[in-house]
Amino acid sequence: MPSDEPNIFSNEKAGGDCLRSSYRLWLAPLLTLSIVSGCSSTDTSPGDKSKKEEAVQTEPATIKIAVSNNMFTEEDFAKYITEPVKKKYPYITVERINTSEKGSSITDLLSAGTTPDIVGYYPGNLSAINDLGLTYNIEDLIKKHRFDVNRIAPEVLETIKIASNQSYLVGFAAYHNPFGLFYNKDVFDRMGIPYPQDNMTWDDLRDLSIKMTKMDNGVQYRGLYADFLYRGARQLALPYVDFQTNKSLLNTDSWKELFQLWESLYDIPGMTAGDYKTLNYGKNEQAFIKGELAMLAGYSNTLNALKKAPDVRWDVVTYPSNKKAPGVAHRVDSPILAITAQSPNKDAAFQVLETMMSDEVQTDMVRNGRMTVLTSQKVKDEFGKGIPEFSEKNLIAMTKPKMAVITPIKYLNEGEVDKITSNAFQAVVNKEKDINTALREADELLNKHIEAQLNK
Repeated sequence: MPSDEPNIFSNEKAGGDCLRSSYRLWLAPLLTLSIVSGCSSTDTSPGDKSKKEEAVQTEPATIKIAVSNNMFTEEDFAKYITEPVKKKYPYITVERINTSEKGSSITDLLSAGTTPDIVGYYPGNLSAINDLGLTYNIEDLIKKHRFDVNRIAPEVLETIKIASNQSYLVGFAAYHNPFGLFYNKDVFDRMGIPYPQDNMTWDDLRDLSIKMTKMDNGVQYRGLYADFLYRGARQLALPYVDFQTNKSLLNTDSWKELFQLWESLYDIPGMTAGDYKTLNYGKNEQAFIKGELAMLAGYSNTLNALKKAPDVRWDVVTYPSNKKAPGVAHRVDSPILAITAQSPNKDAAFQVLETMMSDEVQTDMVRNGRMTVLTSQKVKDEFGKGIPEFSEKNLIAMTKPKMAVITPIKYLNEGEVDKITSNAFQAVVNKEKDINTALREADELLNKHIEAQLNK
């Protein structure tokens, strides 16, 4: 969803680029003359003082970064942030605060009087920086440090703005967790059915899942685990609320169509048998590794589980697409690192982010299974190449689809909204409610959540 606010960092039409290019060519000699004159002058006018204040600070600085263990383990933090920063900017020391530890959440830190220089949030929770008074516009720093934001995928930049409820950038996305369709070759070989291919839709895979879901020699084989309903909603960037009326949009045709599609993926005899009645990604990941689930619509964390299961014969193709959003996998799923308004070392904090966004660091992340948020195909093509166990796998498929832009969340608690839609869909899977009833009741619950949020 594009921002309503014009912004110098967003993609613009070619005509405007050409005009600005001509303007820069005309202006360059004057700028050069001005710079030379400024360097040779000993005048200490207010203008020169302003220029000195714009100089990048290089005094020793310690930058405290608050991130969860899910975003960066201690080892990864050192590899992708601490060490590269120390190499490029020896005067900057980076300290990691693990918000996953008890008593170290960002709100706990603020209550104790500690405000980090940089805080990490996933898009669904990024708006918390506004409530906590941490929000800072980094676009002056972007210009000051001459950072080229056009290197970053536009849907990532747009997601940061929408997720933070701002018209400007508050930080950068460290990386993206890519999605893919994992398939177990042994299960397909047992059934004598060809493997999945790139660019399949959910409808294609439902037909395939029906063929793969059967009882064989006392073992219940299942076709496809599609994960929670919100995966499909995020793929389509379905809106939760009409923010003009502050009313829920769950009881609408768009959500009903998604419920119907997702129900068709689970309403296959045997798909939710036994321990799999309740949707659970972890259980189904283990079933995939065990060789009882043929396909898993999953994400990059599953690579870690597969690395520990070398005997599994598997591969991966592109994440299933919805016919309404061809070529789109999942929304931007990235830790956003935002500089806080209270940081006394904003130049150094930006240099930390700038280092993290370098081609070198991004390539290192990509080689180890984290997808870059850069547009560079050269960087993307390195995906997974640092994992020798996966050298023969089609990991590049996980980098091919587009990322969806986040739908506006504003004052909503996305976790609570997900709980509402997940519970509603689980009731449909369990045959406890039909889709119309589930959506009507979910709509009522979301309206209550909206009212509670507005009355805080």
